[in-house]
Amino acid sequence: MELQQQNDSQSAYLLVDGVTLYEMVPNSTLTIGRLDTNNVVLDDYKVSREHALLKYNGKQFVLIDLASTHGTFCNEEPVTQRLMNFEENFKIVTHELQICSQKPADIETSNETSLIPVPTARKLDRRVKLFGGLNEFQLITLVQFLYQERQSGLLMLEEGQKPGPRLYFLDGEIIHVEDEGASLSELLTRQMHAQSLFFYFHHETEFPARTIFQSTPNYLMELCHAQDVRAHRAMPDSEGLMPPRPMNPNATVTGRLPEVVGRDRDQAA
Repeated sequence: MELQQQNDSQSAYLLVDGVTLYEMVPNSTLTIGRLDTNNVVLDDYKVSREHALLKYNGKQFVLIDLASTHGTFCNEEPVTQRLMNFEENFKIVTHELQICSQKPADIETSNETSLIPVPTARKLDRRVKLFGGLNEFQLITLVQFLYQERQSGLLMLEEGQKPGPRLYFLDGEIIHVEDEGASLSELLTRQMHAQSLFFYFHHETEFPARTIFQSTPNYLMELCHAQDVRAHRAMPDSEGLMPPRPMNPNATVTGRLPEVVGRDRDQAA
């Protein structure tokens, strides 16, 4: 698919439902979803909280669906990750979104239209609560657990009062990392003094992740009531819970971490 070339300094535009116009500067990421922390807010109960990403590097676009409940579609085909052309449309539930190389002339004079500049860096949702310290041992183990369980969703971290990294998972694979100035390896190994974890999955349920405070290689990860991801040092006595899977004691050091670029694991097998 041949992409139309644009100057690196040129802005692009996203037109939503033919009414609202968003400006995208080069090297920016536009987040789309129901939460008011997104750049593009679609007030529709069928739209997921964090539904999709649209990345723009000044020359081309990448559209990424974030394991949403009702999906993202282009040409009536479901999108997981797709390169997009200028002037192409995509659809989220009943909402039509169009990528424009120029500001539409007929939209410019409309009183109902707002031109919204998109920042290059997004602020973290301030409603995330602090659950205590998390070191690199626990973070790497948690990432591996999500990979084993083929989980899809968003892992958000907050460092003190500062916005931290976001990791987007699709079937356990990391498909997007949003963290200014840090590589994935730095993210998984640096010490963090005050973090919180939050999960958004396609069942529209928020998953707070509570971690243990002592790093021990033999603790178990358990998915409780399909509500909470927690760290446990022993098997629970309560009934009705999914049995936890014991992890290899060496997994936190030698275990295989998921790649940043998403891929279809079943096809690759």
